Amino acid sequence: MDLQKILNEHRQSFKIRLVESLAAKHSISSDEVMEQFGDSVDNMVGSRYAPLEQVVEAICAVPKPVLLNIMRDRQREDTCKICLANEANIRVVDEKYGDSISIFEISEDSPAGALYQVLFQGAPDEDKKVPLTAIIHNCDVKRVWAGKSVDSSVYASRIKKALA
Repeated sequence: MDLQKILNEHRQSFKIRLVESLAAKHSISSDEVMEQFGDSVDNMVGSRYAPLEQVVEAICAVPKPVLLNIMRDRQREDTCKICLANEANIRVVDEKYGDSISIFEISEDSPAGALYQVLFQGAPDEDKKVPLTAIIHNCDVKRVWAGKSVDSSVYASRIKKALA
């Protein structure tokens, strides 16, 4: 699935929920919300999604496969043992493929870390765990994993297919 399309759908869904929430709060229609608060709604949505648009543009601009790794910040006290275990697998892939791939690491706590929610939308909360890793090539999300360490051979298999 196209990463830009996924982001646009997520942004539109967020905007609809925001407008509906404001409509219910003020006992007015969604159209009236947009008439009265449209600029504010658009500004809020724009500022929330700006960091995501930047990282998605950067990922989509890379002509080679991208291994995206959204993980808990290493500096946090509540370290993620799965994130740390998965780092070794990512290092193996990096050593094997080197310049043939690009690795994007994003902290879940950063504004761009909200990309996690975009890629994992619709999943039950108990399934939403870090790290989230994905193989993306030419803006096409090939595979997403969450909450587990993925063996380097599995990443390698997906990368080989993307390079073929």
